[in-house]
Amino acid sequence: MRNILIGAAVLAALFGLAAYGPGSLDAMHFAPPAPDPDLAARFDTEREPVRTERPDFHGAEDLEPGPDGRLYASLADGRIMARSPEGDWAEVGNTGGRPLGLSFGPDGRLFVADALMGLLAQSESGWDVWLAAAPNGGPLVFADDLTVLADGRVILTDASLRHAYGDHMMSFLEAEQTGRILSVTAPEEYAVLADGLGFINGVDHNPATGQVFINETWAGRIWTLDPDSATLTVLIDGLPGYPDNLEFDAETGLIWSAMPSLRSEELDALHARPLLKRLVWRWLQLTGLPPLPERPAMAIALTPDGETVRTLRGPLEDADGITTVLVWNDELWTAGLARDGITVFDNAGD
Repeated sequence: MRNILIGAAVLAALFGLAAYGPGSLDAMHFAPPAPDPDLAARFDTEREPVRTERPDFHGAEDLEPGPDGRLYASLADGRIMARSPEGDWAEVGNTGGRPLGLSFGPDGRLFVADALMGLLAQSESGWDVWLAAAPNGGPLVFADDLTVLADGRVILTDASLRHAYGDHMMSFLEAEQTGRILSVTAPEEYAVLADGLGFINGVDHNPATGQVFINETWAGRIWTLDPDSATLTVLIDGLPGYPDNLEFDAETGLIWSAMPSLRSEELDALHARPLLKRLVWRWLQLTGLPPLPERPAMAIALTPDGETVRTLRGPLEDADGITTVLVWNDELWTAGLARDGITVFDNAGD
């Protein structure tokens, strides 16, 4: 009996070390809806791109139309570039960090969600810091995307309070839900509209109604937000991919969301079993991560009522997927966080 008790104690200790010891995964319970098979079927048709522009541009995480008629892009090296409708590109700024989301205020001022620097507003002398990133003494851990309302309020997503830029894979494996949505009214003045979200990400709004739309990446879900009451309502879930940036097309009234990757059904299933996931993590530390899901260019266009109107699926490539999509110059423009160039598709219906 004594040997049995000793053996049981040893096994319990080994189990505890594997699940909770040094280097263990801080897995959390998360059970987002599975991908909707009917919705996934809308992505069966593959489309070829028309062309790729500027392959020397790396990491154009966001593309944003400007009030001056130009298209703006945020690059991995800190530059912000603008393209005229005729095709000329010009550098319009460099944040010195990693610019992600771009948005223009009602006065035409450019605001940037910079993952390393924080929430920035462009000025004649450079960049005004409205909210700094945590390494610079500010409250933001992962400033991701933003939209500026007609009254000047900045709706900003802070994707995670646990994992900063470059560590999003650990955020996904943990299934941590610490993302939050902020309303910023002036430098250092902000309120939290919502929190406890699974990597809250792309955001834009309908200028005619003030209605805000936001992507929750790990949940495969898009929310509608009332910025006055802070009420969140599910617009659509069960997406076949992980939604990233989001753009509202005022001309058609459609909400476009890019999805850089198909959903991983195996990893998604583990989110609801955090103890099992802790043990699987130990195995993955020895063997490496399993193959990632396919990453074709993928995007979906919805009405403000959540009806799927358009879909895009490009060919499989030896490249990362897209994190941004929008209609500009009557074409579909796409680019990605870790992708080279800007890939353009025709704007025909699916």
